[in-house]
Amino acid sequence: MKTSLDVLRVELLQLARDRRALFSAIVLPALLYPLLFWGTGALQTVGEETMAERTVRALVDLSRADAETAEAFLEGLVEQGPITLTEVDAAGLLVPDDEDSRETARGLLRPTAQTAAGASLSKPAGESTAGLAIGSGDGSEGEPDDRPEDAPGDAPEESSAEGSAEGSAEGSAEGPPGDDAARGDGALEPFDVLIVASADGGTPDLSRTTFDLWYDVKRDDAREAMGRARSALRDLGEARSAERREHLLGGDPGAGLSPLSTDVASEADASGARLGMWLPFVVLLVLISGGAYAALAVFAGEREAGTLETLLVQPVPHRSIAMGKLLTVFVAGCATLAMNLGSLVVCAGSGLMDMGSIGGGASGMAYGRLAALVVELPTCLLLCAVLCLVCGGARTFREGQLLIFPVTLLVVIPTAIVLRPEVSLTALWAIVPFSGSALALREGLEGDLKLPLAALVMISHLGWTWLAVARLGQVLDAERVLGGGGDRKSEAHLLQAGGRHGVRWGFVVVMGVYLIAMSVQRVDMDLGLWFTFWMMLPALAVAIAWTAPRAQGEPRRLAAGLGLRLPRASHALGALLIVPALARGAEHLLLWQSKVLPLPPGAAEGGIELEALMGSSSPMWLFFFFALSPGIFEELVFRGALLNAMKRDFTWKRIVFWQALYFALVHASIYRLLPTGILGALLALIALRSRSVLPAMLMHMGYNGLLVLGAAEHLAFTGEPWFEYAPWAAIPGLALFLVPPRVQAGDSPARP
Repeated sequence: MKTSLDVLRVELLQLARDRRALFSAIVLPALLYPLLFWGTGALQTVGEETMAERTVRALVDLSRADAETAEAFLEGLVEQGPITLTEVDAAGLLVPDDEDSRETARGLLRPTAQTAAGASLSKPAGESTAGLAIGSGDGSEGEPDDRPEDAPGDAPEESSAEGSAEGSAEGSAEGPPGDDAARGDGALEPFDVLIVASADGGTPDLSRTTFDLWYDVKRDDAREAMGRARSALRDLGEARSAERREHLLGGDPGAGLSPLSTDVASEADASGARLGMWLPFVVLLVLISGGAYAALAVFAGEREAGTLETLLVQPVPHRSIAMGKLLTVFVAGCATLAMNLGSLVVCAGSGLMDMGSIGGGASGMAYGRLAALVVELPTCLLLCAVLCLVCGGARTFREGQLLIFPVTLLVVIPTAIVLRPEVSLTALWAIVPFSGSALALREGLEGDLKLPLAALVMISHLGWTWLAVARLGQVLDAERVLGGGGDRKSEAHLLQAGGRHGVRWGFVVVMGVYLIAMSVQRVDMDLGLWFTFWMMLPALAVAIAWTAPRAQGEPRRLAAGLGLRLPRASHALGALLIVPALARGAEHLLLWQSKVLPLPPGAAEGGIELEALMGSSSPMWLFFFFALSPGIFEELVFRGALLNAMKRDFTWKRIVFWQALYFALVHASIYRLLPTGILGALLALIALRSRSVLPAMLMHMGYNGLLVLGAAEHLAFTGEPWFEYAPWAAIPGLALFLVPPRVQAGDSPARP
């Protein structure tokens, strides 16, 4: 421990010497929060005032609307803000979807210098429009004669003044106000909106006035005018709807059905619930900001400066050095976190930060519940260990910087579970890195965190941290940093080139399935399955095997890199005998998991659709796409190319771990994470023991075929009494694997 503390002291002193970087990474972000919140509020105020003073230009044709509705609409439109109204005859614009009407509207909205502006009247906001006289567009009835053919497009909108408020929206715009002055090029300023009204209905009680709004969406003033017109129509529609219901029905018959919701939660509970939705993200992202600065300095920076080698040749355990550097990163990250959270609390307390969305405002926040941040300390330590592990493996400072973003995604994705209010903290979630701590912090802010679960979260994350530190000690092996002599095969072994190759490509396979294969499957399921299994996965398998690291002079063996070796017949038979027991175990595991992690309603509905698909499909189609194809090509990628790449450098335990992890992740379901992970680990053990991917293929195809065809009732023998004893065949099946595997040229077994 003394060595770790000495390393901590030295590293902190070195970080403190670079005062500019220290200030930029830790102090400056905390100082910018008040400026950020104050500046945002000031800009919003200025924007609102500017929009309120802006004068927009509108063309109106209300001749086909009744006088009362036209006057009420104009009065409401003028109350929205300064506006210039010009009357036109828009009889040809009664069909919004007609291209001729759109062309006519373009000519009206964008007059040329040859088109006289005519008389118009501008009214300030708030004044009545009673007796308002509106000038015509050209001094007489009709539309302008000159309309440019290449004017930009506009978009018609339709809203009703005597209906509900549907179709209403707030508009905003920026830019100089329009006027009647000519531009420098001789053309007039374009109008912003064209409002055309029409009425239908034979009696006053059935009369309905419809408004068509024409505007150019790419102009700021046009969007502002559109928003004002919509707002005026919304207010008029609500008022007229209330009047009409009162006149016809004596009141609104559905008014009593409008619910009155009352939140019985205290202000502290409400603010804590909302704060818990985003505070876990803030904690981890801020910690990454400060911790990454320190991790890059104490690992990649020292490696480039040549001081790391000097430290590692000292006669001290590398784990002690790793612990000292980890504590350095942790102190720097916690200092950054403390300053940023303190700045946020000050901003909230002083009113600079708008806390209305949190519930109860700043006064309703339960600042005492921020003590729940204690449960995040082991998580912060784990995150710092991950940063150290990533930066410790980087050969240059730039490479370390490029790896920070993937770490951020690695942290944010499991933390996003906090956005699901239906998910609560359980013993299972407590041991999941970052997810458990995020849920614990949310429940702590809500006041519902139980002490046993909080303790489990902290203990489990400390355990994950210990594993990361152990791995970091291996990364800091002096031979790995200093080694450069010997042949290329020895160097590849020291650098674990094959293992790293497999780990990197495993990530590529998972993301490729997520982003490419699933996108194609959503468009067309059959095409997507063909593409995934028979095109994408084989191409990935060949690419992984072909680019695998080789020693100098070692030939490239594609078949060996894919694990395509002839196994012993006993191993192939043993793999098939294990299948019934594996399928029965999966059923019991899913039954137990449904009690711990029940399926949500959406997933249950998806399962019903899958059962319907299986019931309506032929047995050959089901077996081909759900058993044969994944059994061949998933094994070719995972137990073939990836496993053989990892086998050069990794121990069998690490191989099984990575195989289970990637095989579980590629199926993209948290509810299938445990079953597929166990299956991937078992298949990896089968492939390692037999030194061939073929027994794993047979087991995978048999397992999928038994589950899928049995569930679809296409296998009659699954319901027979004798089939209940089939799982016992696993005993002789496992015994067959005691036979030693074939040893062939090119074999590179996993290190014990």
